[in-house]
Amino acid sequence: APAAAQDAEDAEAAALKRRKVELIAAAVFSAVLLYVSMGQMLPFGLPALPLPDLFSMHTHPMNFAVLQLILAVPVLYCGRNFFQGGFKSLFHGNPNMDSLVAIGSGCSFAYSLVMTFLISDDPSYVHNLYYESAAVVLTLVSLGKFLESRNMQKTKGAITALMQLSPDTAILADTGREVPTSQLKVGDVVLVKPGARVPADGTVTQGESSVNEAMLTGESLPVEKAVGSEVIGGSVNENGVLYVQVTRTGDDSTLSRIIRFVEDAQGRKAPISKTADKVAGVFVPVVMVIAAVTAVAWFFASGYDITKALTTGVAVLVISCPCALGLAT
Repeated sequence: APAAAQDAEDAEAAALKRRKVELIAAAVFSAVLLYVSMGQMLPFGLPALPLPDLFSMHTHPMNFAVLQLILAVPVLYCGRNFFQGGFKSLFHGNPNMDSLVAIGSGCSFAYSLVMTFLISDDPSYVHNLYYESAAVVLTLVSLGKFLESRNMQKTKGAITALMQLSPDTAILADTGREVPTSQLKVGDVVLVKPGARVPADGTVTQGESSVNEAMLTGESLPVEKAVGSEVIGGSVNENGVLYVQVTRTGDDSTLSRIIRFVEDAQGRKAPISKTADKVAGVFVPVVMVIAAVTAVAWFFASGYDITKALTTGVAVLVISCPCALGLAT
């Protein structure tokens, strides 16, 4: 069991490291893509980082579009989990925030790809590219997911550290025999030598000493213990010899309860998170319906202009993505 737990922990650490590398890669490509697509729109310009004329939007619109396509593809690959999970939830009839991000980003990319192919017929289509929208939205949401995963791993590390506080063995005072801590029963008297950890919660029956409880209580100074004092399993006996009668073992111990509380807190969603899930269940399909209605309405209002219809429909999906980011946070 410990080996399996260690393997699972190593796998999670490797997955988090991979997500970090992918996030950094997505951020770099998104930043370059944002500069390529929007840099020329800045009023003060960026003379230190000029875009080569070969990729100029005005003189070489096809090259300009293809460059953005090349920069956007790695970002979409790094954010593939949103497409896998989002579309899977959508096909199962339970769309979530990942579905909205996947649809908004995917539609932006697909529409831009179509516009890229049409540039050879009409260079004005170069103004209808949304590659940077697809990339930046994915990168920002990926950042939030990464921070969440990293915090969860830190919590698991804290649980592991708590579990390691309890010693594996204890010395029975009456026989001097060393037994596994898991075999201790309420009423057993154990001998705790200087420098050793207290094996279980109990009451001091003989001896005096200072006990360091910092790992459990946060108290930086050792606490003086004498006959009748309560001691906590996992705390460290500083100097004198103590005889401790066990009062709580197993799941009833202070250490086990702390571990259980942390695990419950990690696995349980906060009320605001549950509210966000409920809102998302309504928000996502409503946004999709609004986008579809918008596209159809503009298709007829613009004289059957499919480009205008797609542009407005995609705009609704893209604009809704920051809302998804806020709710997911």
